[in-house]
Amino acid sequence: MSIKILPPEILKLILFEAVKEESGKPSTAASYRLLGVCFQWKSLVETTSGFWTNVYIVFKANRNTTLSIFPTPTPDQYLEHLDLQLQRAESQLIDVYLSIDVDAERAEHLFGLIFHRAPFCRWRSLEVLDANWNDYTLPIARHNDGFVNLEYMKVHYRCKPELLRLINHTVTSKLRVFRGYLEFEKIQEHCPNILSGISEMELGMSSNRPFSPPPNVVDLTLPYLQLNDLCHVEHLTLTHQQSVLHFVNFDWTNLVSLNFAVSEAHAFPPTQHISFPRLERLFIHGTFYIVLAYFSAPRLTDLQVDRAFYPTKLAINRLEEALSSSFFTLSPSEVIEILFPLNKMTLNTLVRAFSETKRLKLHFEDEQRGWETIRGVFCDWRIGGEIAMKGGVEAGSPDPTMFMKQLVSLDLQLKWMYEEGMRENWRARVAKVLQDTQGTKLKEIRCTWKGELPLELDRSELMKDVPKG
Repeated sequence: MSIKILPPEILKLILFEAVKEESGKPSTAASYRLLGVCFQWKSLVETTSGFWTNVYIVFKANRNTTLSIFPTPTPDQYLEHLDLQLQRAESQLIDVYLSIDVDAERAEHLFGLIFHRAPFCRWRSLEVLDANWNDYTLPIARHNDGFVNLEYMKVHYRCKPELLRLINHTVTSKLRVFRGYLEFEKIQEHCPNILSGISEMELGMSSNRPFSPPPNVVDLTLPYLQLNDLCHVEHLTLTHQQSVLHFVNFDWTNLVSLNFAVSEAHAFPPTQHISFPRLERLFIHGTFYIVLAYFSAPRLTDLQVDRAFYPTKLAINRLEEALSSSFFTLSPSEVIEILFPLNKMTLNTLVRAFSETKRLKLHFEDEQRGWETIRGVFCDWRIGGEIAMKGGVEAGSPDPTMFMKQLVSLDLQLKWMYEEGMRENWRARVAKVLQDTQGTKLKEIRCTWKGELPLELDRSELMKDVPKG
């Protein structure tokens, strides 16, 4: 079918997917590029408000504003372009990126346009890089309907406190997510009303002293564990490496998910297990995995392990050390994902340690080594057969001590370039794994290459190809 005869509704969906950024917002620059393709696309994009809701207000009086979609416009030309985009957005809620450095007169012109075309009540999200003009009260105080639809706000360290205070005193009843590259003390000083209503908070800078997050915050992201308490926090992400000893001092009663890394310089295992009674999801990056042997999490469902920027060989050795520890008790019930390639020995250790997990997700970077590892663990049952014979079980049957008893799904992320014929080759390999694991609960295997449709093979599908009799 030619794209020229697609119904407008279908073409619109395709084009909108084409301009969508990782955040899910439409790229304004990409939308402008679509205008030059043909008259049909130009008409469709111009009249569809959804293409124009991502608004960059970058207005500098002392130098020309340079945008990739326009050749160095003057401030007056920029206002014309902004006016046109806001008209095209119609009455949709908009996402705003704000970077302003102008005098009060130009601020009056800019915000006069904004109030006319897109008042604050239509702002869905706001990211402030910097905001500097002489009289903050001039444009905002005159517009008192507030940010009633604002759901997300992010401020950088160059944002002036006057602007934060002005927004804090308007209506922000829907604001739930706040991200700030400021010390918590400054945010607490300038935004107390905002802090009292949000449920998710991210701080990009360390605080001068430990603090207590607001009790309404259940999702918290911090550089370091500089807290007095977090008994009400359910989701915690720590963006910098921590000393594991800091974990001993907190009550983790309500924590459901934890994302963290441990500093090599402070890698001293605690003297007792750290209890996470409600923890379901755990993501550790770095290489000091031995700390996992000191975690107790009876409700754990998902475990992710990453090596960050450390060498793969070091990560494998450290993971082997953790899994082999007599203190290791973690046993996720649903998913384990290892984000770096394992060798046969460590994968064998892993499948023994996590016998109750239902889904295993593995990443491989080399085709030959990847297949040798998979075959060595899931296909080569000669040793298992010998052990089975000694136990009075039929030779060649899988040894329960060498296999994940509850494993249902195996997900292989293959990081090398896809080539023609590779799908057929890996289908044969996957079929062999399923054949050699007869008698286990493993029923499906999935192979995924970047940019390609995944290969999926189910045991029931495989049985259809077996000739009867």
